[in-house]
Amino acid sequence: MIKREINFMPKDLSINEISFESVILIKSWPDTLENITSIISGYFESQSLPKVGEFQIQKNTYIAALSPGHYMIISQHQDLIFKLSKIITPENAAIIDVSHSRYGLSLKGTNASHILNKEIAIDLSSKTMPELAVIQTEIHSIGVILFKFTTEDYLIFCYKSFFKSLYEWLIDSLKDQDNIQ
Repeated sequence: MIKREINFMPKDLSINEISFESVILIKSWPDTLENITSIISGYFESQSLPKVGEFQIQKNTYIAALSPGHYMIISQHQDLIFKLSKIITPENAAIIDVSHSRYGLSLKGTNASHILNKEIAIDLSSKTMPELAVIQTEIHSIGVILFKFTTEDYLIFCYKSFFKSLYEWLIDSLKDQDNIQ
């Protein structure tokens, strides 16, 4: 965990490190897309999985569709990889536990979208990027997976090796705001 005294944080914005017990990537093969969708839906007792670019929350677990047949599943269930590995065979998909290589940041507040738009050339408004959307993009040349809950609530994942740089960039972006001394 990063420890840095932040004595200029605006009252309407918070940045927090978020950790999950399980961060799993599942990538189906082209001819097993329907089968893997059925397996994942059945496991989480969901009527359907999210469309590409969206995520849903099932049983305290985030299920994000990054591309066709490519899912990121995030949960506090520590043994999720073992359970999913029992029902997802290598013939159906590649399943990888990236829990120790990805870190998460929660960015909340009225200026959250403004801060992110300093580096992301994507319109984060609700008109073009609705709630419960997920995208893969870059922030300050760091590859991230960005979950949007609302225009004021984001979850950002990056590789562990870039986490400190991303965190520092967010803090420095706050300093640049006109209303922060």
